[in-house]
Amino acid sequence: HIQTMEMVRTIKLHMRDVTPETIRSFVETSEAYRLACNFVSEYIFNNGFELRAHKLHAALYAILRHRFGLKSQMAESVFKTVVARYKTVKEQLFEKPYKYKDENGKWQYITRTLEWLTRPVRFSRPQADLVYNRDYSFVNGFAMLSVNTLKKRAQVSFDLPEYFKSYFDGTWKLGTAKLVSLNGDWYLHISATRECAEEFSIENVKHIV
Repeated sequence: HIQTMEMVRTIKLHMRDVTPETIRSFVETSEAYRLACNFVSEYIFNNGFELRAHKLHAALYAILRHRFGLKSQMAESVFKTVVARYKTVKEQLFEKPYKYKDENGKWQYITRTLEWLTRPVRFSRPQADLVYNRDYSFVNGFAMLSVNTLKKRAQVSFDLPEYFKSYFDGTWKLGTAKLVSLNGDWYLHISATRECAEEFSIENVKHIV
């Protein structure tokens, strides 16, 4: 029996020769994205932990565009970023139930939900999630990166170590990237996925759930 598995990797591209103007654009964009995430997070916290994308879009899309200056795709990405974080927190709470000893000395367990949170999820690090071919793309083959900002697209060069080159041979699907700053340098962390087939054998089974 042949089963299909999906491999997921993260390509960490270091952008170089970034001009001061581009740096200002990156800072402005990632900070606006962070503030927008916190705004949506507070709304979710104060409105019964609403995680349905279409509901959030109807209530907040226009505000994200106007108040934070986000372009259309970035505004949509904010919803995905925040909802994904809340879903992760939801799983973490579920996996760690509240436990206490009753009057008989026996341990009792109570499943924890998002309602146990005492404050909204916070986004403290400036960042921006960028959609491939919408917010970022490669130009001149793979010679340059084109990255969307609040004002205009910025074209920058980047380092491509030998061990990352295989991800651009056409067999990997590039996905959402995260624009981040580390020690004064700027990086684009790009998710890459590829399906691979593996023959199923009972001898290969290591875990039974």
